[in-house]
Amino acid sequence: MNGQWFAILGIAAIAALLFRRHVGFVTRVHAHSMWPTLRPGQFLFARAVHGRQIRRGDIAVVQSAELGRTIVKRVVGLPGDRLRLDARGLVRNGVQVAEPYVSRAGGRSGAWQVPEGHCVLLGDNRAASSDSRSWRQPFAPLDSIVGRINRGTH
Repeated sequence: MNGQWFAILGIAAIAALLFRRHVGFVTRVHAHSMWPTLRPGQFLFARAVHGRQIRRGDIAVVQSAELGRTIVKRVVGLPGDRLRLDARGLVRNGVQVAEPYVSRAGGRSGAWQVPEGHCVLLGDNRAASSDSRSWRQPFAPLDSIVGRINRGTH
């Protein structure tokens, strides 16, 4: 009987791992950087994605090697994009980007040329966000993106 329970638990664990890897998982928002789109403490279902499935405007769940934790940020730049962020907002490849989800502009300005295999991540609450503008490595590897939240404006 004990062997039977062990087998059932093993199968359940494998099923859970496969579900997380290929379907999705629950994540929690830990900071104010995405407010009011997402609230601190909020639990969300993230669809499992692999970096190449991500689009500009997506809210991504990222395993940050630099920060040593999982973060939730908006993807604003993909490989090859030229970005500039200043008091007037975000310019991508020479075109002003409408960002109705940005709650509070501010914080550090910057300019980036996004390298192959990477993206630029910013919070919607720009004045209170630790993101690509302040990280030692401003470009997040696409393969560090493990999920996408199905909310927000693209």
